[in-house]
Amino acid sequence: MHSQFITVGSYRLHLLDAGHGPTVLLLHGFAGSAEDWRPTAEALVRRGYRVIAADALGFGRSDKPLDAPYSFELQVGLYAKLLDVLGVQRVCVMGHSMGGKYALAMALLRPERVSSVVLVSSDGFAEAPPMNRAGNLPFIVPAVLWLSARPAVTRAMLNAAFVAPEVYVTPAIIERARAALVGKANWQALEAFSRRYDDHDLRLTGLRARLGELRVPSLLVWGDSDQIFPLKSSGRAAAAEIYGAQLVVMPRCGHFPQVEATRQFHGLLMGFLAATLDRARLHAQSTPEAAL
Repeated sequence: MHSQFITVGSYRLHLLDAGHGPTVLLLHGFAGSAEDWRPTAEALVRRGYRVIAADALGFGRSDKPLDAPYSFELQVGLYAKLLDVLGVQRVCVMGHSMGGKYALAMALLRPERVSSVVLVSSDGFAEAPPMNRAGNLPFIVPAVLWLSARPAVTRAMLNAAFVAPEVYVTPAIIERARAALVGKANWQALEAFSRRYDDHDLRLTGLRARLGELRVPSLLVWGDSDQIFPLKSSGRAAAAEIYGAQLVVMPRCGHFPQVEATRQFHGLLMGFLAATLDRARLHAQSTPEAAL
């Protein structure tokens, strides 16, 4: 995986880019980064796909501006411009948790760039807790982040995200999660992100009401024991509101089915992509325009 920085407009974004062929754009969850997708990205490259895994503005190694609106329009616009720079026209966009709602926003706001959508335990269908807007309250966000970054607290939060935390919540995972929550730059960016929460909420921006407009193949993957965005309230709602969506439930999985059921997840994903991206590529090659 090639790590690089690309300046898009006024912001510098970090991404991992590898492979050749139909392209999959990978969007990470809250307090995550492109690195979270590395095992899936490597599996996709081995199967003949190009993968672009981007750190969202305000996260990972991308810029963390204090004055950015952090809206759907900004983030999706940056992804579209990033694809322009990389010479990519259309992608399957796949998002986990927070990244899921950005994947949906991209499919609605830039439909010409999206050929299919994969949501993994997606945000956007649960009522947001008041703490998500804590950036409007001085000192609250740094205090919460300081507490969350205590090793015991970080471990407890991660334990709640897995069915088998004794297997998957390793010291390395804990340290990577903590790193996203410490330091002045992270605190200030997450505070700014929180202040603008209404601008990246599916319901409040009106995008949730438009989900019925989507006409691209959509795969939804949920863990049956997800405690962050539960299957019953979030997964079922997403399947009901997204036109033609296929919901697949992974047994004995929490919020990270791509981690707790890696083999099954990758098999499901490859089958979906073979039926969408590869089919679209063959269709394009068979058209008269493709022969010119």
